[in-house]
Amino acid sequence: MRQLPQALTPESIAQRNLEESQQPQHFFDAFAQSVTLYRDDDIWVIDKPHGLLSVDGKELKVSLQSRLLKADPNVKLIHRLDMDTSGIIIFARHSEAQSHISKQFIERIPSKEYQALVWGTPPQQGEIDVPVRYDPPQKPKHIVDMNWDKRAYTKYETLHHELREGKAVSRVALYPVTGRSHQLRVHMLHIGHVMLGDPIYAQDVLNGQAFDLSPRLCLHAHKLRLKHPNTGVWMEWESPVPF
Repeated sequence: MRQLPQALTPESIAQRNLEESQQPQHFFDAFAQSVTLYRDDDIWVIDKPHGLLSVDGKELKVSLQSRLLKADPNVKLIHRLDMDTSGIIIFARHSEAQSHISKQFIERIPSKEYQALVWGTPPQQGEIDVPVRYDPPQKPKHIVDMNWDKRAYTKYETLHHELREGKAVSRVALYPVTGRSHQLRVHMLHIGHVMLGDPIYAQDVLNGQAFDLSPRLCLHAHKLRLKHPNTGVWMEWESPVPF
């Protein structure tokens, strides 16, 4: 089984935080430019790299938001992607835009499409409607809990099948209706099709075979469509799938 990166220690976290704090301004400006899909006076649409936190952690202060704040101190968080997930994430550039788009997410107005590579051959399409909750004893894992009172609902479509190292895998499009943490990862695991390379959920199933088939989690926020907070015009962005 492939090895996970070494766990961060207090010393390595302190070193990374120090290195980040000593970066020159042009580093943050160049980073912001490299990840920008769209930017205007109201919103900033980003193509988040895999392996970068969306927001600072309790100890590690290296994140997408903290870097964007160096380029624009007014940037406002709206939603998040898991550290291991890449793709489209939108920020607001002032409080009014943040409030407007946050309300859209609450009312489930935006449409989102993720793509993933998963183990096996799922049905051509389907729906997964089972609650997902955080499981403290297995931190940071989330689990399906049918007694949990918060709905988690995902629609999916299988795009094609392929062989990877002789194993059947499939590319799927995922359409989350709700936005629970780890929802897509846990839902696909629940129906027997764990995501390739998932460092949290793929190591303990199938003798780690799905984990070994990719050096990263194969989950990408591919498309986002919502109403512009100022003009009300529908806008859509797409990020190329890197796997």
